[in-house]
Amino acid sequence: MINKQVLVYGGSGAQGSAIAQALIKNGHSVKAQTRSEINADKIKSIGAVPVYADFENLSSLEEACRECSAIVLTMPLAFDINLAMIWVDNVIKAAQSSSINCFVFNASGPIPKSLTGISALDIKLLVANKLKDSGLPVITIQPTLYMGNMTAPWSAPAIVQKSTLAYPLPEQQKVSWISWESMGEYIAAAVEHPELAGQSFSIGGSEAISGIDMADVFSNHMSKPVTYFAVSLSDFEAGLNQALGEPVGTEISKLYGWFAGEGASRLNIDNDEIIKALGIKPNNFKQWVKSIDWHSFVDITAA
Repeated sequence: MINKQVLVYGGSGAQGSAIAQALIKNGHSVKAQTRSEINADKIKSIGAVPVYADFENLSSLEEACRECSAIVLTMPLAFDINLAMIWVDNVIKAAQSSSINCFVFNASGPIPKSLTGISALDIKLLVANKLKDSGLPVITIQPTLYMGNMTAPWSAPAIVQKSTLAYPLPEQQKVSWISWESMGEYIAAAVEHPELAGQSFSIGGSEAISGIDMADVFSNHMSKPVTYFAVSLSDFEAGLNQALGEPVGTEISKLYGWFAGEGASRLNIDNDEIIKALGIKPNNFKQWVKSIDWHSFVDITAA
């Protein structure tokens, strides 16, 4: 295997950091893009080199791409389609100015087959189409939902302190939950297989489980009964809007409405194809729960 220098967009975020760490573990050098020097120490602590570049500044992106042989793109969370198209156009131009032999697009979720009217989903499709038409050697990775969502400030304290796993999906809906770490391993492996350019893969965990199954895993791990509660989309929207500001809650609640309806099958997947192609065996929900220090979330709401 030839070690590469890889540019990881969004390198200070949960997804980008996991990708960077997996690449470094595999022996690659990582330049982690960030828009703020505030994130420099975090990036350096995982062994990556911070590069300061803004999606709206093409020259900064071109500089970030210099001397890289591969790029991994995770788009920032956005609901403004026009702005997202400016970002991806600049990313494409910067990549085309470089000498990369592999471009991995982490879609951060399923890509719909057609426009849905839901900004977060439609941006994924439009970005994927632009990348497909760019002439770049693109491999597209579509994760399901992240196990790490359970550690969010609006989820973890309720699990630990109230013995309630609250999430905006029906209790019986089966999801192939994936950890950030497994996602990072998949993407690091994709970087090492440029011959897969032009292909798109859905990735998930090693099993599809329901909300009730998840609560049982927490119950066994914490030695106390944990109950699953299916949060209504209206309550979910109101809570996120209060925590993060509008329209974040409104847009994400629309996304989860799609996950529970038309997009439900995209969350319950067969990993055989991607496992065969990349040789990665993802961890399961039980393994992931055991890896988290849940006691650290006890006082999170009071901090």
